[in-house]
Amino acid sequence: MTGELTAYYGDFDLALFRVINSAGDPFFDGLFSVVTNRWFGLALGLLVCAWLIYTKRWGAVRCIAALILAVGLSDLIGYRVLKPLFSRLRPCYALPEGSFNWVVHAANKGSLPSLHAANLFAWSLVSTLADRRLAWGGYPLALLVAYSRVYVGVHWPTDVLAGMAWGSLVALGCWFLTGWAEDLWLKSRRKTTEKEEN
Repeated sequence: MTGELTAYYGDFDLALFRVINSAGDPFFDGLFSVVTNRWFGLALGLLVCAWLIYTKRWGAVRCIAALILAVGLSDLIGYRVLKPLFSRLRPCYALPEGSFNWVVHAANKGSLPSLHAANLFAWSLVSTLADRRLAWGGYPLALLVAYSRVYVGVHWPTDVLAGMAWGSLVALGCWFLTGWAEDLWLKSRRKTTEKEEN
């Protein structure tokens, strides 16, 4: 099974990669160069944090903690554990030079999973759990970033699908973990208040 996942590409991956990557349009090259940049994801994260603070006040603390934890763990474990474990070549290193559209540079550090997709889906799920209205903007943007990784030539489609699943799984875990921590803190605070009143 691992051998199948870490093969450079299969027929499905190559065919779908060719469809998405073959456009080579200057407008879309520029658009996806911006969308795939890490600063784009960081700006989205800051916007969500500002929205949560504005709408939830102190209630935003748990949401922002879950957001930072989910994206941080998704990225850290993905980079330190999953990428070395699967050790899959990116399409820009696996395919013959000149046979695809390579828009942005990416280090030869492993392709599976796509951490851009993972981090943006972790961000989207936590944002949605914190405020359902954010799903309408979060998921389309996360899908756009995920699509961009194949378009610019640095990920296989299955890297992106794996990233979506990985980021969502980490987000769920972090949401429940921060909820549990918040409950413990509230119970502790309640007990302290009751002792002071007695």
